[in-house]
Amino acid sequence: MSGLKIPLDFSPGSFYEKNLCSSDHNSEKGLNISISEFIKLLVNSPCGSFKPDERFGFSLKNCQFINTDSKDEIRGKKIGGKSDNINNYARDLEKAISLFETRLKNLETKTEFDKKLSKLTISIKGEIVDEFKEYKQELEFYIWKKQ
Repeated sequence: MSGLKIPLDFSPGSFYEKNLCSSDHNSEKGLNISISEFIKLLVNSPCGSFKPDERFGFSLKNCQFINTDSKDEIRGKKIGGKSDNINNYARDLEKAISLFETRLKNLETKTEFDKKLSKLTISIKGEIVDEFKEYKQELEFYIWKKQ
């Protein structure tokens, strides 16, 4: 399979030579990078921001600017926790990843919330389909205030 690398390189020179995916892009490292970048896009997109499929995105991003009295939950869901708890945002993220990132299976997501810094750390574990190799990713971003 061929295609263009993302992000595109617009520096002087042959556009296609610099941006064409090489055969080793489909290697294990390339596959991990591709999955990681897609999950970053998913996590940083509010639900409803992708008009062809409004389910795409992370539901917590829809609450980014909501004021709340609680520093542990937003709209009745816990900010931190594991995906085995139905009442938290880790479960929402696991569902979104399962729906849109079909190269992963046996997912487990976990969110840890640092109240003092308003920082959310997301841990994602799973298995790459057809490769039977473990996949791990950790992301973090701030809620309510920027650091």
